[in-house]
Amino acid sequence: MKKIFIIMIFLFVLLTGCSSEVKDYNKEAKNLINNGNYSEALNILKEAIEIDDTNDVTWNNLSVCYEAIGEYDLALEAARNAVNYGDEKAVEYSNLGNAYFDLGFLEEARLAYERALDIDSDYFYAQYGLGVYYSKKESYEESQKIFKELLDNNPLNVGVVEHMAYNLYKMNRIDEAMVLLEVHIEKVKAPSLVELLEKIKDEVKDSDE
Repeated sequence: MKKIFIIMIFLFVLLTGCSSEVKDYNKEAKNLINNGNYSEALNILKEAIEIDDTNDVTWNNLSVCYEAIGEYDLALEAARNAVNYGDEKAVEYSNLGNAYFDLGFLEEARLAYERALDIDSDYFYAQYGLGVYYSKKESYEESQKIFKELLDNNPLNVGVVEHMAYNLYKMNRIDEAMVLLEVHIEKVKAPSLVELLEKIKDEVKDSDE
């Protein structure tokens, strides 16, 4: 009995040690991801998976890396593992939605974003993904509602402004689109906003000629 008890303690310490090591790997990988070093992060995360192949955080971070380097099939596989192995988390379902979206599975992406919002109704990236989904489906009014709410309730995000301007342009509210871009270019000198504004102006000019 004493021998069994000692073995059980050893296993507990071993598993705890593994968990701590995996956590450290993920922390290091997250820092690399934040700095755009996805290949280095992938190498670290693959080591973490060797230690524990049921850790949802590792799989979620792998999905982020694979998506960033354009390996969308691997991103989807990793995202599926993340939601299957872990407790339900908005970030994991949102990343699952991104993986589906990148592969063109739009309805599956929508369901994943909606599941993320069931878990956390204010989760920014799931709302953002849903806004992109509706724009892609040419439901510009619905998309605009989502991005307007994001703009009102969160720090300024260039991507949100771009999508709002694009939606307005597609709804033929061209003056509003240009004003929106001009206002936010004054706030942030984002090249992508300047480029979009110039593109809209050029297309308006061409249509007038």
